[in-house]
Amino acid sequence: MSRKRITKKQLKEDAFVSATFEAGHFIQENLTKLILGTVGVLALAGAIWLFINYRFERRQDAGLAMFKAQGLYMNGQFALAASDFEKLIGDYSGTEQARKAEFFAGDSRFKAGEYDQALTHFQKCREEMSHSDPLWLNCMVGLAATYEEQKNLQQASDTYREALQAATYDYQKIEIMSDLSRVLAMDGRNEEALQVMDQAIKDYPDNPRTGEIIELRAELVAKALGAANNG
Repeated sequence: MSRKRITKKQLKEDAFVSATFEAGHFIQENLTKLILGTVGVLALAGAIWLFINYRFERRQDAGLAMFKAQGLYMNGQFALAASDFEKLIGDYSGTEQARKAEFFAGDSRFKAGEYDQALTHFQKCREEMSHSDPLWLNCMVGLAATYEEQKNLQQASDTYREALQAATYDYQKIEIMSDLSRVLAMDGRNEEALQVMDQAIKDYPDNPRTGEIIELRAELVAKALGAANNG
């Protein structure tokens, strides 16, 4: 008796049945693992959702705290604003608002005349904030101004020079040059002060601040001549 020939259709059907059987067998043997795996995936997805939701809510809360502190700052209540900024830094560490609050806490303490505390905040800004951040330059100028108020004139002039090198815009440069020349003159470094003034007058002849610098230069020269004549 001749053997019946198996058609392609039968081969496909047999292959399908075999694959279905193997899949069923695999599921039976690994059902617990599959369930646990599914639960694990769901748990991971839930954890990710909770983390994202937590971060979103945290940013919202930090934003509200920032808004409140900035309201005090804008109203000139600098000591209260500083306390709120510092609380924000502690409560919402790692957020964008906490990073910005470091500068505003320093500036608030500076405006409140609390220079030691201002110095701490500005130094932290200098160390931790990216140089590409627009607030970094403000931190540097704040740090230099704090050194100036503490009569640490060498540190003040060095920090103003560092800020000047980092400045991008003309209005920033001439402001810093004005501050730098003032500190140099206060420190008795008149020649250096005059050099900075002359450079500012040359580079920014049409800037509104240039007139003030010209007047300050004239006063400095007059004082130097007076001291020389009296000597």
